[in-house]
Formats: sequence, C-alpha cells, structure tokens
Amino acid sequence: MYTFTKEIFDKAYGYRDYKKLLDGLLRLGKTTGENRNQARVRYTNLNFQRMNRIEKTTTLTEELKHELDSLRELQNWIVITEGWCGDAANIVPVLFRISEYTDKINYKLVLRDDNPQIMNEYLTNGTKSIPMLIVLDNNYKELANWGPRPEPLKEYILTEKKKDGYDDDELKKNINLWYFNDKTTAIQSEITELLNRIKQKKDTK
Repeated sequence: MYTFTKEIFDKAYGYRDYKKLLDGLLRLGKTTGENRNQARVRYTNLNFQRMNRIEKTTTLTEELKHELDSLRELQNWIVITEGWCGDAANIVPVLFRISEYTDKINYKLVLRDDNPQIMNEYLTNGTKSIPMLIVLDNNYKELANWGPRPEPLKEYILTEKKKDGYDDDELKKNINLWYFNDKTTAIQSEITELLNRIKQKKDTK
C-alpha cells in the first residue's frame, strides 16, 4: 500500500489537464510513457477520440447515483493511467463522469511510467496493468482500489487466452468491442459495489 499525501495528490493531473496533455502530445506526434513508438501514438489518437465519445454518452445508473447521493465524507480518487492504454480510455472518462456528479469526490490522474513508486504497489499478478483506481479518504488514507478491468471482461480475456493460437491483435479489437457493447454498465455496477463496501466497512467500525 502506497502512502499518499496531499502534496502528491495536488500535483496529480485533473481530468481536463490530462486531456490537454494528451492533445498537446498528439499534436507533436507523441504520447505518454517510456515507450513512445508510432503504434502507441496511433493508439493514443484513437483513445482520445474514444474518451471524448464516452464522456459525452455516459449516463449514470440510478443505483450508482443513489450510492453517490449517500456519500457524507469527501473521497479523493486517483487513477494510474497512460494515454496509449485502451482500457484506460474506456474507463477514465466514466470515472470522471461519476466524480462530476457529486462534490464529494476529487478526481486526479497520474502517469504509470512517471510514477513507478506508486505503480509498483498496485500490480496485478505482478504486471503493471492499468488503469488502477485508488480511493482515498479526506486524509489520503486508502479506502479501496479497483482495476484494471471489470470482472466480466477479465474472465472473457482469460478464456480467450486459453484458446489455441489466439491472436493478440484480434483480442485487442474484441476488448474494445466488449466495452462498446457493454456501454459502461459493468464499470458502473462495480463502482457502485465498491462504494457500498466502503460505506459498510465504515458503518461497522
């Protein structure tokens, strides 16, 4: 578990600043991260368009809004991300729309490759998989974390990778198709459950 502070949180990107960073880099033919090859620049360009679409089309469920309405204390959300990551492009704008709904959530983002000391505390089966959401209380103590994908998608990917001769590029296309068809339902459902677990844990103290 990483020890967050107000200084670290304040230095992180706001969502709009993160998008400005990506837009500025794309105009220079660049992207974020240590590996800035042209493939990742292309992914970032597609992801930027995808983020804009998801941001405009996401409608919060009544169940999620109920949980957000019940928040009584401030939460600080920080997400580990990169511009070239397809999963991040599908999830980061949904989390932003959630944070936008309530004044009880402060939403920030940090880049994975620029913050190894944070990323190394939130590995998934030993890998630096992103995005990773860390929910902090008002004193920057961790309440919970979530990521890098919704559980149904994780199961789908595991099943596909067990098949003989699966194609990685084809799988990437199918992952984005899964997100498109799901229309943020799984993400919103799991964040609803996450908020509920945080509330129940607090109520039992």
